[in-house]
Amino acid sequence: RAYLPDYKIPEKVLQYSASVQQQLPSNAVLTVAYVGSQGRNLFVRGITNRITGVVMNPVTGVGSAVREFSVVNGTTVTNRFAEIDTKTSGGNDNFNALQILLNRRFSRGLTIGSQYQWSHSIGNSNGSKDARTSSNNYIFTSEHGDNISDVRQSFNFSALYELPFGARSSALMKSLVGGWQLGSLFNTRTGLPVDVEIVRPDIVYSNNSTGAITAGPVVTGGTIMTTPVVNVPGGGASRNVRRPDLIAGVNPYYQNKGVFFINPAAFAVPQPGTFGNLGRDALRGPSNYQLDFTLSKKFAITESKNLEFRAECYNITNSPVFLAPGNGTPRLNDATGTVQPGQAYTQSAAGGTFGAVTSTVSNQVGSGTNRQFQLALRLNF
Repeated sequence: RAYLPDYKIPEKVLQYSASVQQQLPSNAVLTVAYVGSQGRNLFVRGITNRITGVVMNPVTGVGSAVREFSVVNGTTVTNRFAEIDTKTSGGNDNFNALQILLNRRFSRGLTIGSQYQWSHSIGNSNGSKDARTSSNNYIFTSEHGDNISDVRQSFNFSALYELPFGARSSALMKSLVGGWQLGSLFNTRTGLPVDVEIVRPDIVYSNNSTGAITAGPVVTGGTIMTTPVVNVPGGGASRNVRRPDLIAGVNPYYQNKGVFFINPAAFAVPQPGTFGNLGRDALRGPSNYQLDFTLSKKFAITESKNLEFRAECYNITNSPVFLAPGNGTPRLNDATGTVQPGQAYTQSAAGGTFGAVTSTVSNQVGSGTNRQFQLALRLNF
């Protein structure tokens, strides 16, 4: 694969917001806000020196791709350059969000904060962090869809309560049992987008009698039985960002999410010479939630010094936070070599782990951890 020199117009992002706020009883404040942004000149990729045709060796039946910069002499193709990766700044996206915040100021030992957001991030690129080539190699409008960072809904709730113990006890008892604070944090969100891809060779072979598609030429008794055809218009094998056809009426998700999450029978190999009809980031990974707790207290030493104790438990319910299948880009690969264009994939043909939820987020502490306990003792001065 050849590369053109990097040159990009700086990415531009315009942000805007508006909000209204209302005081409620019990020291609560309700805020409703709109937040939006627009991105222009975002990073996108394509290819040049695309495939324009194919010629066949009359002896072996093997096809050779003819590219834009190829030199063709009969059935001999000379390619001075391979497929060339191109980078440009023609991408765009927009983000719109409704935010609802309800907070209670600290009063009578209790403070509460909560936030809900409904949002949508959509475009034909997510900028530099979404450095994928267009699935049809050069028409970026076909990439219009959800961005990889699109979290459609999220909710967070936090509370901090000062336990009502020791307020009327002796000074010693108050220092020991008073001033303890119990806190909690709950957060949940819908799943991130999943971009299903497919492995397709640039050239395939069509049987002259049956029309069946094979990966290589078929020669029987010295007779060439197949004709090479361009499988993916333009090519694109160097970047291998191709998508399958979505079969109408078939649920793309398994009902039993504990085994497989994405149903391979919902997808088919596109016909030679066509692109897949599945959109960019068209599916969703699993949603998740997590509940954390903290217990803390400050022990006064002097007026300016104190000893702070904290006990923290992350993911107290030990709820698994799964990674999206294929880490967000599961790829169909015809492992058996028998899937014909238009034919639904089976699990064995797609690959044994295609679409499977096989691992969890590996964070040791924080969002995505398994159940973790942590104790801390800190001297403040």
